[in-house]
Amino acid sequence: MPVTDNILTMRLRTSLIVLSLFAAACGADSAGPSPETVPRAEPAANEDVEDTLAAVTEPTQPMRAVWAGFDETSEETVGLTAVAHGPLDVYGAPEDTDPKWTLEPTTILGTTTVLGVVTAPSDGWVEVMLPVRPNGSTGWVETDLLSFYIADGEIVVDLSARRLTYLVDGVEVLGTDVGVGSDYNATPTGTYFVTDSVTVTDPTSPWGPHALGLSARSDSITEFNGGDGIIGIHGTNNPGSIGDNISLGCIRLPNDVIAALHEMVPIGTRVTITA
Repeated sequence: MPVTDNILTMRLRTSLIVLSLFAAACGADSAGPSPETVPRAEPAANEDVEDTLAAVTEPTQPMRAVWAGFDETSEETVGLTAVAHGPLDVYGAPEDTDPKWTLEPTTILGTTTVLGVVTAPSDGWVEVMLPVRPNGSTGWVETDLLSFYIADGEIVVDLSARRLTYLVDGVEVLGTDVGVGSDYNATPTGTYFVTDSVTVTDPTSPWGPHALGLSARSDSITEFNGGDGIIGIHGTNNPGSIGDNISLGCIRLPNDVIAALHEMVPIGTRVTITA
């Protein structure tokens, strides 16, 4: 089924209370297995997390249109990204009668839900990567509920070298040393995708000026401030920590580099994290 509408990747201007949903405030340094020592931003009295998020998030202008559409007969899947039109029932297999998951039309950070595509759409179904536990989960969604676009490029994180590289068409566009998870709260390896791109209201915060939310989830931290231990790529107010195994699972970048990635990287971009 051809889709001709332009798909826009969006940036969101987000306050620190939202960014604290990333894995246990992973901008902080990690000295042990417990996240309890990390300061937590709490919702105001008599407000639940969703009310608080609504009060502190607002959309900015679209970053750019990344693709004009997708023909279901195409065999192209590299970087293919699906955009939710509304709530999504996700099935373990196309022949299943009951959904295994139901995804909201927006993420907890307020971004329209996108999913990385595993295999080309066929017969009205498409297999997609999911931002759920366990990491690496996939499922099937009806194509009528989705639009598609290509998210060019790939982010590769080498944990042993503590190095991040952004490539487009296999050519390195940007490379940097990074801080990664500690032995107690390791950064999970695997193939993921960018779910969010946000701006921090206080650029001197532990997250720096921007952060990318990933579909990855922490293996050691399963909840923080209503979030599901989300792994992020973000800046820092402690540049001396770059190059160390020091975070609570997130990937820590110099602030000028995360600012560049925030401008360049479309939501849906694949992220490969290797040991």
